[in-house]
Amino acid sequence: MAKLDHILFEQLKNNDDQKSFEHLFHAYYAPLCAFAYGFLGTHEDAQDIVNDCFMELWSKRESIQIQSSVKSYLFVAVRNLSINHLKKSQKKVLVDSDIKYPFYKQEEVASQIERLQQIEDLEKKLKTSIDALPEQCRYIFYLNRFEHLSYKAIAEKLNLSVGTVKTQIARALKKIRFDFEEVKQKGQIFLLNLVRHF
Repeated sequence: MAKLDHILFEQLKNNDDQKSFEHLFHAYYAPLCAFAYGFLGTHEDAQDIVNDCFMELWSKRESIQIQSSVKSYLFVAVRNLSINHLKKSQKKVLVDSDIKYPFYKQEEVASQIERLQQIEDLEKKLKTSIDALPEQCRYIFYLNRFEHLSYKAIAEKLNLSVGTVKTQIARALKKIRFDFEEVKQKGQIFLLNLVRHF
């Protein structure tokens, strides 16, 4: 699947292949909407975010560089767009509060602000968890998850075996998932969208 996605993306990027774009859209639209819904809480906002993601994929197709997988790129893009949407919403709420936001909206507003605060807290927890990793393990994890380098590319860059890279990333994932077990036990499943694709 990942190999097919890569081929489709290359056709989209180099040949402006609309059929390749449509194939990726239909393959990932539904799961991306479900993913975005975990952040935003409404299907309409989730669909808007995913549509924006694919519009950006099409408009920036010639300049986008995907080092890992197309799936990973799309999920990270939707995650970032969702968080930005929540932050913009919070700013709007603060402005609206100055003109006495209608009472019937107060509960919805408070819920949205609380959700954003929880996400920001979880992001800090994720950063702390990553920072606590051993130096080499942390750097390898960073190259793979944030710079989207493949295992092979990391191995070549650091003069390591691919097996060593895999082991270090597996070790990092085990540590991060352990650190987030408390969140899972509390039932804050939607918050795990921040880390579920690590």
